[in-house]
Amino acid sequence: MPRIRVLEGWLADRIAAGEVVERPASVVKELVENALDAGARRITVEFSGGGFELVRVSDDGEGMDPEDAALCLRRFATSKLGSPDDLRRIRTLGFRGEALPSIAAVSHVEILTCDGHVATRVRAEGGSEPRTEPASAPRGTVVTVRRLFYNTPARRNFLRSVAREAALCLDAAERHALARPDVAFRVVRDGREVVAWPAEDPLRRASRILTVPADELLAVEAQAGGVRVWGFLASPSFARRSRSGQYFFVNRRPVTSPLLSRAVEQGARTLVFTGQHPACVLYVELSPEQVDPNVHPRKLEVRFADEGRVFAAVERAARDAYRSRPLVRAVPLSTSPPPAAAPGATGWQVREPTQLAVLEAEPARRLPRLRLLGQLASTYLLAESAEGLVAVDQHAAHERVLYERLLRDRARGAHGQLLAAPVTVDLSPSEMALLPEVSPVLRELGLEVEPFGGSTVLVRSVPVISGRLPPEAVLRACLREGLWDGAPTAGQRAVERAASVVACHSAVRAGDALSAEEMRALLEDLERCDDPYTCFHGRPTLVVVPLDALEGWFLRR
Repeated sequence: MPRIRVLEGWLADRIAAGEVVERPASVVKELVENALDAGARRITVEFSGGGFELVRVSDDGEGMDPEDAALCLRRFATSKLGSPDDLRRIRTLGFRGEALPSIAAVSHVEILTCDGHVATRVRAEGGSEPRTEPASAPRGTVVTVRRLFYNTPARRNFLRSVAREAALCLDAAERHALARPDVAFRVVRDGREVVAWPAEDPLRRASRILTVPADELLAVEAQAGGVRVWGFLASPSFARRSRSGQYFFVNRRPVTSPLLSRAVEQGARTLVFTGQHPACVLYVELSPEQVDPNVHPRKLEVRFADEGRVFAAVERAARDAYRSRPLVRAVPLSTSPPPAAAPGATGWQVREPTQLAVLEAEPARRLPRLRLLGQLASTYLLAESAEGLVAVDQHAAHERVLYERLLRDRARGAHGQLLAAPVTVDLSPSEMALLPEVSPVLRELGLEVEPFGGSTVLVRSVPVISGRLPPEAVLRACLREGLWDGAPTAGQRAVERAASVVACHSAVRAGDALSAEEMRALLEDLERCDDPYTCFHGRPTLVVVPLDALEGWFLRR
């Protein structure tokens, strides 16, 4: 008795539908893409019951004539592919003719469409034969989907709550609204309008959906090697703990792309706090022949012919955007008075070094003009600027200064500081095993180490900036502090990781009292940095308490 048989058509269609229609948000995505491909300028998305009860997408696009309407629910019926060559230059969001038939296989579907002359209504339930009839409607198309997954209850059971599925439907609408800010979108949930975006400029649309003030969005614009990257990056203070605020579009197609996310975060490295992710809306445009959008059943991912070129373009564009304006963080204060000090407490005390006069920093190039006031808690430098009170974290600032100095010395070919007598260091077995692999990187920074027998090594030179540390401490820090835990042990990234450890351990610490000359030198050195606003961990080096916030604190306004 044969065990292999051909599945019946109704069952095959339901299985195939699962590849395209994963959840209600998939329906929203596919229908909105059809509307955009039809040239719509206004799109309304409605859903109820998380999208299980109802999804309806209405548009004012070109609509369909009766013949096209009769064919649109048949599998692989498409107006967007005419020859095999068309697959190599996809210019539309949809192209495979799967979306509508897949949706109709697991729901009740009604399509009301008009090409400006004749209106047609098409109905189908659970993959049944479509039924068409004349109708009356304005130009455009309305697709109504009811009872989603009514005939595939197992899939419904594995989906999330109604509230979560509704949030995903809204997210799908948001992504396409970002992809096409020139199109007006309206979203209605359970009969109530929840958002309406008029056709507007990309900055305004990005600001609305990211919920980031427009003046905190950095413009991105770069073009190299046939790749154009443009859009917006939120300033580091709006970075998030997850990547939920990252939106990427390739030739206006919303995509999820680990490659593009890594490129942005590489460009933001040392500027955004470690463990947080930049919020962004980025558009990547390149020849359709260089992109394959057909690698994912739901077309959520793309493959690039030259991933390295795209990665480099996005990374450079992000880095240039962050450097395009000062990133000094303003810290607003509550307008209510500060709480009373506890009995016996001394309150705020500014500790001024001996003979500290009012000092003027050199005219600022990237930082505001500062008037040094003193040191607080042997940790923060306090200064006055036109914007208000400036507090500088001396450790973070010195880290940034030493880090960039070390990399500049390396770029100039400068060698480390040769020790008068080599220092012997006994390494653990794990440190000794790692040393041969990372020695070339350490040598580039001026840390010369050579075997001396067994588990002992000789340190012959150290980086010039590490004069505060014993040579043994420099070496052990470079070997131990997570430098090589799955990270590359060669190349520029490895050098930068090693430089960050050396700089961190060599910088002044919180609690170190500084003289007036040391404070002034630190501010001047910070001013000369390429990225003076954060340490390489992404922590701010300085913050500004605006004058109007101070005045409100003291009830002056």
